[in-house]
Amino acid sequence: MSKLKLRLAGLAFIGLSLLVLGSRTASANDCIDVVLYCTNPQTGECMRVNPCAIPPGCIVSSQECSSSS
Repeated sequence: MSKLKLRLAGLAFIGLSLLVLGSRTASANDCIDVVLYCTNPQTGECMRVNPCAIPPGCIVSSQECSSSS
């Protein structure tokens, strides 16, 4: 195999690797998988929430809501 073909094959491999890696990067729509709880300070209501959809003003905690809420 000539040096030119070897270099072209190397460049093609690098290009394809970058293409594959680029398609697997995190996007803004990705969300971590954790359990969070949110307490509304105005109502005292506590609920389990998705980390990507925390209501504004909520106090977030990893502690489960107490049974008195």
